[in-house]
Amino acid sequence: MRLTGKDVWEIGVKMGWANGPYDPRSNRIAARVDVMASLLNELMERRRKWLPDLIDTEDAMRAWEAKTPRERVLRLYKFLNQLGYTVVGIDAAIERERKKNRPDPSSDATKKAWRLETPLSLQMT
Repeated sequence: MRLTGKDVWEIGVKMGWANGPYDPRSNRIAARVDVMASLLNELMERRRKWLPDLIDTEDAMRAWEAKTPRERVLRLYKFLNQLGYTVVGIDAAIERERKKNRPDPSSDATKKAWRLETPLSLQMT
């Protein structure tokens, strides 16, 4: 979803940074907001190129979990548990994959890339 100048303008109005109607032709601040929206869209497009699909998938799963009745989520967990998927087993498998695919930890580029690609919750452990 792309942002429009009006979207950014509404945020500015709510934050108290702008007021009045959105009209980029007559209002210089609104014109700057229009440019800001296009720059934000470019930034989000670049982010989408380097952000792993895994993060998008996790976000989609979180959204599904938030809007799905709790009973159905628990039924899915029960079903996965019956198939042998446990939280401990999943965590162990993720850790094994991470260790197996871990590049040379001594290089600075590796550390920087790991920080960019790893969710904050894993970096704190």
